[in-house]
Amino acid sequence: MFDNIRFILTRNYFVLMIVMLLYSGFVVASDDRERSASVYNKVSLLDWLVNDSPTAKRIEDSNDDVSRQQLQRAREMWEQAVEHSERNEYDLAEVHISEGLKLMTRVSRKVKDEERIRQARIDLYLQVKEHVGMFITAFDRIAVEKDKEDIKSLLDRDKLDAVLSSAESMYTDGDLITANELMKQAADMVDNALSDARHNEVLLHELKFESPEEEYSYEVSRNDSYVILIDLSQKKSTISQAEITYVQNLINENAQLRAQAEELANKGDIEKGIAVLEKGTDKLSRALRISGASF
Repeated sequence: MFDNIRFILTRNYFVLMIVMLLYSGFVVASDDRERSASVYNKVSLLDWLVNDSPTAKRIEDSNDDVSRQQLQRAREMWEQAVEHSERNEYDLAEVHISEGLKLMTRVSRKVKDEERIRQARIDLYLQVKEHVGMFITAFDRIAVEKDKEDIKSLLDRDKLDAVLSSAESMYTDGDLITANELMKQAADMVDNALSDARHNEVLLHELKFESPEEEYSYEVSRNDSYVILIDLSQKKSTISQAEITYVQNLINENAQLRAQAEELANKGDIEKGIAVLEKGTDKLSRALRISGASF
């Protein structure tokens, strides 16, 4: 009897051990499959980063030798990760994946910073170029209204054109630092000429126009140049906070009048639009005098 009991217990023990071993093997196999899938996904991510991502393409196209070397090193990490994962050496694969990702993170951050700086230089160049164009327009208007050669001589147009041409050439070639330095020189030239011109005489407004549309276009240009001159005057003179507030109110009132004038012009009532626009320019003229100009 006891032998039968002992046999049954022994048999059950072995059955339990077999079940446990089978379960353990199933768990291990399941863990291996999950680990394999996890490593595969990471290798695939690194593959995309080092071979097909926009960052990798920007690095390849750049002249940055250090960044390209880091990219090549990251690709080597990816290749080694592939080899280890195929041999089920997951720990070693993870090490190379981690190193590759770190390299790509560093080089990606560097590329982004350089691209941000490059874009900022482009934006600066285009902004200063636009202001130079507006300053030239304002100066030309003053020269026409005052109709005096000594006003025109304040701006050396040949020199200005040469500087602008060089700036544009440098910009096209990608030398953004030099391009911005040249454009700043051009801005200073026109800025100084404007500052000198605005101290000479009161502007004349007795010009002849071929049509109401031409006169309206002229008045818009005149209004624009007054806004520019106010900005220049405020930067080069010291006025009280109350005066600054008053000038800003005049500028805001002009903006409202300009909007009304534009609406009238769009409806075909050009002459009334001109009259409204002149009211705005008169307010700017007052703001100029407060800002220290002699208009």
